[in-house]
Amino acid sequence: MRLLPGAVVRLAVGLAVGVIALVGPVVTTASAQMDIKQASGVPLPDTSLPAGTVSVRVVRDSFANNLAGVDVVFTVDGSSKTVKTGESGRAQVDGLKSGARLQAVATVDGQRLESQVITIGDTAVRFVLVASGSGNAPAAGTAPAPAMPQGPAIPGKVIIGPQSRIVTDYSDERLNVYYALQIVNGSSSPVDVGGPLLIDLPAEARGAGMMEQSTPQAKVNGSRVTVLGPFAPGVTSVNVAFELPYSGPTAHLRQKWPIEAEPFGMFGLKTGDLDLVSEQLSTKQSSVQQGQPLVMGVLPQMPLGQALAVDITGLPHHAVWPRNIALGSAGTITLIGLWAAFGPSSRRRRA
Repeated sequence: MRLLPGAVVRLAVGLAVGVIALVGPVVTTASAQMDIKQASGVPLPDTSLPAGTVSVRVVRDSFANNLAGVDVVFTVDGSSKTVKTGESGRAQVDGLKSGARLQAVATVDGQRLESQVITIGDTAVRFVLVASGSGNAPAAGTAPAPAMPQGPAIPGKVIIGPQSRIVTDYSDERLNVYYALQIVNGSSSPVDVGGPLLIDLPAEARGAGMMEQSTPQAKVNGSRVTVLGPFAPGVTSVNVAFELPYSGPTAHLRQKWPIEAEPFGMFGLKTGDLDLVSEQLSTKQSSVQQGQPLVMGVLPQMPLGQALAVDITGLPHHAVWPRNIALGSAGTITLIGLWAAFGPSSRRRRA
């Protein structure tokens, strides 16, 4: 399996949890490693919220342990505002002006958690701040993570949640695609969907592999991802990466989901004129976050069986006409040789 920049792999996982990470070691697609603390304080543009909004989620050790009742101090151009996190571990400020400078800080059990300092642009921004600890005893003023309900699984359904992401990146003359899917069970009991959840990747997909932070229930074989049930209440993360081959300046991403999908974001890391083109994309826009140009849009709600259809355009490619001329010339020479060897004049000479 070919090597990919760790930054790109961490970016794909980070977009699923609200971050962009743009530096790191070299890792493989299938064995990409990411400590959740690498995500702490790194911004993610979010098109689902109004521009000028900053949302901060505070967790302990993992995304299963949201911390409620934590004071988050938002410092905007030197002025501070304190907002307590809610039951989801999130605190939010709205209506910030473009060009304002912001940093968010929270303190959990004496640990000072800081976001990067950002300049407010034309999109909303999300952060996650990660506290260390065993996770067994929540910090003072916080709510414990919900316990996993006991008992047998019940028949039910799951959906692809709105915090899912698709990321595309052109690098090393290859188009890499990352699915960071959140499979959501909205009930309070484990759910049996009647068998494993089968996600068939595009037929052209190559080198598919599971990424770090994906559930151990998910395995990939060729272009099929199998997610074993039952599904616990809440979110089951399925993160997979693959290469999408293409010819010419455009790649065609076609995907059918085996379950209903809520609207969620799609991001393209811009290289040259790379763009995402689809009638299904809404509120598409371009942005630059932490020096990385992005094009982003929101995919619509999709019922079971409806196909996702997005073209990735403006890809660098090699012209095919020299090869076609060479093949055509070779074919012509071959035909002339066969005619000379077996044509009428050859038969007369032999007679």
